[in-house]
Amino acid sequence: MNWYVLFVQTLYEDKLCSFLNRSKGIQAFSAKLEYYRRDRKTNEIKSLFPGYVFVKTNLAQLEFNEWLRKQEIKKGLIKQLQYDHVSALQKEEIQILNVLLNENHVLPMSYGHLENDKIVIDEGTLKGLESYIVKYDKRNRLASLDLFFLNQRWIAGVSLERKE
Repeated sequence: MNWYVLFVQTLYEDKLCSFLNRSKGIQAFSAKLEYYRRDRKTNEIKSLFPGYVFVKTNLAQLEFNEWLRKQEIKKGLIKQLQYDHVSALQKEEIQILNVLLNENHVLPMSYGHLENDKIVIDEGTLKGLESYIVKYDKRNRLASLDLFFLNQRWIAGVSLERKE
């Protein structure tokens, strides 16, 4: 399975995904993030990488380029990210996506506690990856991870409970 990255206008990610998913052999998605919204006191979902759509297909790079060029709807599509006719995604980046995102392509909220001023994740996809957390915003319940992907640092929702 080959992975490709499309750079799109930020409000067109989901529309473009639903259009691309109509084609046989194409699985397009926009990675999402579950996070805590303070003003509503509830968890919500937003785009993890605004402006990016990921495509999984068995098509080789040149076949995918030709297929993409022939598509009717181009509204919102800016360009495909690639380096010298090679997909912009490295194997390590694909592995990170597979580990952290669930089957709905959402990075779900993780839950944990503080122990000796260190974050310990008890439940969620970040369990065992605490060493990658470089910053925690307790007010917004967001953790910055030391993982760079598409020239951006990952953020993840983490809710910490007090352990007495």
